[in-house]
Amino acid sequence: MKRGRPRIKLAAQNEVKARLARLIKTERDALLRDRMRAVLMAFDGTRRYEDIARQLGRARSSVQLWLDAFIRGGISGLLEREKQPGKASAMQDPDIQKAVEAGLREGRWRSGPQFAAWLRQTHGIKLCATQVYYWLGKAAGALKVPRPVHVKKDPAAAESFKAHLFQKLCDLDIPAGNSVKVRVLDEARIGLHEPHRRCWGLRGVRVIKPCQQEYEWCYVYGALDVVGGGSQFQVMPTVGLDLTHAFLEQIAASDQQAHHVIIWDQAGFHHRAGDPRLPSRVHVLPLPAYSPELNPPERLWDMIKDHLCNRVYQSIEDLEDAAGAALQPFIQNGSRVLQLIGGGWLHLEANAS
Repeated sequence: MKRGRPRIKLAAQNEVKARLARLIKTERDALLRDRMRAVLMAFDGTRRYEDIARQLGRARSSVQLWLDAFIRGGISGLLEREKQPGKASAMQDPDIQKAVEAGLREGRWRSGPQFAAWLRQTHGIKLCATQVYYWLGKAAGALKVPRPVHVKKDPAAAESFKAHLFQKLCDLDIPAGNSVKVRVLDEARIGLHEPHRRCWGLRGVRVIKPCQQEYEWCYVYGALDVVGGGSQFQVMPTVGLDLTHAFLEQIAASDQQAHHVIIWDQAGFHHRAGDPRLPSRVHVLPLPAYSPELNPPERLWDMIKDHLCNRVYQSIEDLEDAAGAALQPFIQNGSRVLQLIGGGWLHLEANAS
């Protein structure tokens, strides 16, 4: 008569069994839990490899390997996971990694599916959604709001302005020995029809903010001292050469002994260098066209609109009062202005001159 396969029986060890029972309760890895269960089943001597494998839903060969590992190395040998060398991913190709980095640097993809489609069409690599976001994160990718840049911008002109600002300041017709203040100037339009911006709220609860369709505006002129940290502001009903001239007169009157250098963009209501209508002791340096990132007040206006957004103002006067309150920290504290300017090229070049 043919005999069946013998039952498995490991030598009963109460301490080992108790420890395995404790480890099963705390182990989060399902595979390791099954390994320990297989050993506990083998202790009673009533099951074969096939019985244990069937009960655990595992292959018989796997159960045999686990028990062999336990016999050789005890619990530590049982729980040791061997790292099997897998097939190298095509994403590890240095050329592909460089292409991904270049694409992220220029913001080529709006979404994960666009990135996946590019990989499939360009390199023949198919990735699932989880792999797409894994490799985007692996390449230090992050979802960002891009800064808009005009198509007519000349990057070389912007870099040249930064590199030669010191010389431009030195070439101004300012007698030696005079006090000089270097300022950056810009304007912002604010109105009763302010846009909504993101705000904190409760998860699962939509935040609702009232709005109005009132098209009434005013303009805030602002000038920041890039060395001393002072500031000048004025609210105007609109913009124009006459109003700009009035603001320049205000700046000149703030220190009648100093010469004032104004760095600003090439708007049509800004005076050009050598214009006889410029107030005395006021000199102007134009920024390269379409280069708002070179002008720190652009960042200030964004901060002010963060303060003004998501609210309804009954009149333009109420809006002007709210804008004035938002500007107070920069009027009263020069260090806030210097934080906005930063310690980069503009502050260093102006200070050196």
